[in-house]
Amino acid sequence: MKKILIVADGIVAKHFLDRVVETYVSTNEYTVVTVDRSILPENLPSNIVVYEFDPTSYIKLSKILKRDFDDIFIVMKNRIDAEGTYRNIRRDDPESRITLYNRWDIRFGQDLFQDPNLIEIDANEMIAARLYDFLPNVPVIAQNVGLGQGEIMEVLVPFGSAYVYRHIGTIIQNQWRIVALYRANQLILPKPSLMIKPNDVLLLVGKPKVLESVFRAIKREQGQFPAPFGEHLYLFVDMALESDRCIENLTRQVTYLIRRIKGRRLYIRVTNPTDPKLLEKIKALDSDRVECIVDYRNQEPRLLMEEDVIHHNIGLIICGRDLFEEPRMRRILFDLRKPVLQIAPVALQELKRLVLILSDEKSMESISATVFDVASQLDLDVELFDYKPEGESEAEAIVLRHYENLADIFSKKLHIRKEAHNPIRALSHEQTPFLQVIPFSEKVVSRRIFALFSTDVERLAYKLSRNPQLYVPVDTE
Repeated sequence: MKKILIVADGIVAKHFLDRVVETYVSTNEYTVVTVDRSILPENLPSNIVVYEFDPTSYIKLSKILKRDFDDIFIVMKNRIDAEGTYRNIRRDDPESRITLYNRWDIRFGQDLFQDPNLIEIDANEMIAARLYDFLPNVPVIAQNVGLGQGEIMEVLVPFGSAYVYRHIGTIIQNQWRIVALYRANQLILPKPSLMIKPNDVLLLVGKPKVLESVFRAIKREQGQFPAPFGEHLYLFVDMALESDRCIENLTRQVTYLIRRIKGRRLYIRVTNPTDPKLLEKIKALDSDRVECIVDYRNQEPRLLMEEDVIHHNIGLIICGRDLFEEPRMRRILFDLRKPVLQIAPVALQELKRLVLILSDEKSMESISATVFDVASQLDLDVELFDYKPEGESEAEAIVLRHYENLADIFSKKLHIRKEAHNPIRALSHEQTPFLQVIPFSEKVVSRRIFALFSTDVERLAYKLSRNPQLYVPVDTE
């Protein structure tokens, strides 16, 4: 968790804070100091703490600085206030990296303070450079090259990264490349013998989804699931649809899950409360990290879930087998576009491996980061079944290399099993429990009577529902 201090004042600071909230990053913890609360976004997430005082007061600011921030941002409308705040911070913290918004045509770092750990964002220079891009017959800067869809990415390599002190030639680069490295404001063209050092900036080019996984690996962001889908966990219980045995199993297993998924809250929504004793057992789970919400009006499940998911920033929905077997509920869950964990009789704490079956190449690539993130949190080995009756295509071979690459980056064991026959049958007879990860596509939502004569692994996934299953939404376009 990165601790970040933002000293904010003015319209630019307001837009900056709006952007921070809109592009929620669960791995950052923000402390905001401002004299004007009107610049704050309306709905602040739980990882933002706000203090209202004048940051030019050293006595007040020094109390905040005891928290040892990893990064500090000064975004202020007044030059004297910005300079005074900077000096106050450097009195107690001479080393931390400070990013300062500078619109006054003065050089804070080179001429005034001689500070190598100060990054100045020159607003006038940035606007002039952007205007220059529109002139005819001039080269275009990197930010305007390509499709603008994330295929070009710049990544700062932090201390402790798995990439630090590795030679570029030892890093497997499938479907992506390190095309440049910046060190001490100098461009270095990469060679296999070049060693990556802390605070180097890597310029990456590749497929956007692949680069997202590489970014997580460089930043060591394992253990952040359910991000980027949301922040908190959500258990939905319908006493009219689910048996007492199923519900009691759910309550036992979510207590283990909330311990393994760090820094998250669990919201339990109960509808159609028909059993007072069982309801009391669920309510007994209430704590500082668990909140039970009971619907006594028997509202429409779709409306309940849609409201809860938005209001509580839900990233993972948890349900039992009884509920997921209902076609109407599967459609509701699919439309929410969130990962769904179907709890099964097999206890989560008994799992030793995570299983997935090679299916649509695009879907497999899309869920790859989630696969290794979940495997890291639950300490599971990853087992990939390669099953294709017509033989392996070039696209499938690329997906396999991609998973091998991610396993190497995330330091996870990956076992690839070649199956001549449908692995659903082989897995249904295995006694060792597993967590199955499945792309959450329209095939899963379709009625199961249509899957009786199918060989599609997504349509047949329900046959393995005695084990817990994680359905990850994929792009349907």
